[in-house]
Amino acid sequence: EALATQASPVLQQAQQAYQQSLGGIGATAGGQFLGANPYQAQMMQAATRPLEQQFSNQVLPQIASLYSRAGRYGSNAMQGALGQATEAYTRGLGDITGTIAGQQFQAERGLQQQAQLGQAQLAAAAPSIYGQQFIPSQQLAQVGAAREQIAAQPLQEQMARFNFGQQLPYQQLSGYLSSVYGSPMGSFGTQTQSTTMPSNPLMGGLAGAGLGYLGGQFLGGSGLMNPVSQGIIGAGLGGVLGGLLF
Repeated sequence: EALATQASPVLQQAQQAYQQSLGGIGATAGGQFLGANPYQAQMMQAATRPLEQQFSNQVLPQIASLYSRAGRYGSNAMQGALGQATEAYTRGLGDITGTIAGQQFQAERGLQQQAQLGQAQLAAAAPSIYGQQFIPSQQLAQVGAAREQIAAQPLQEQMARFNFGQQLPYQQLSGYLSSVYGSPMGSFGTQTQSTTMPSNPLMGGLAGAGLGYLGGQFLGGSGLMNPVSQGIIGAGLGGVLGGLLF
């Protein structure tokens, strides 16, 4: 959380570098440096200096000496010779300076085209650079989500305990009924057909009489009832038991 909330100089420097690169490439792509070489004049002077020295130290003195010896110094012929020499000199200077300027222009044009391609690359990288400023907030959001998850664990545990307590009586009852009926609760309540033996009234009567006699003897022996009551109760018990058994 501390890393997410504190200032990030690395991200700031990356964004500043991106903006500076975008500005420099934009200037080059726009042709701002096509004719702005600060060393162009010096390069031209260095290239034309030998030609200037040759024209001043050799060409002009030779023309003057030649027409002076011929006695025609300052004549029209001499002026014509000087004009041709000056024209050749000037043409040489133009060729040298034009070549230098053209080469520099072509080189800058190549850099301009590269800068235009670089602009396209920077435009493609713009979403990534723009998204970097959201990295701290995204990290902070992940920290908050982790905290919420940790804070929700006690509540989830309490809910699980509550649900377990609510289901515990039903589970205990289900286990008890399964142990009583000998089958899982899923089969409880199904209808089954039982095979019953045919009843025999004679056997039921005999059995009932015998059981009634035994019951009367038991009650009489205990001294709880008189003989009449013993007979009535014994007969009733004998009839009921005989009906149940047969």
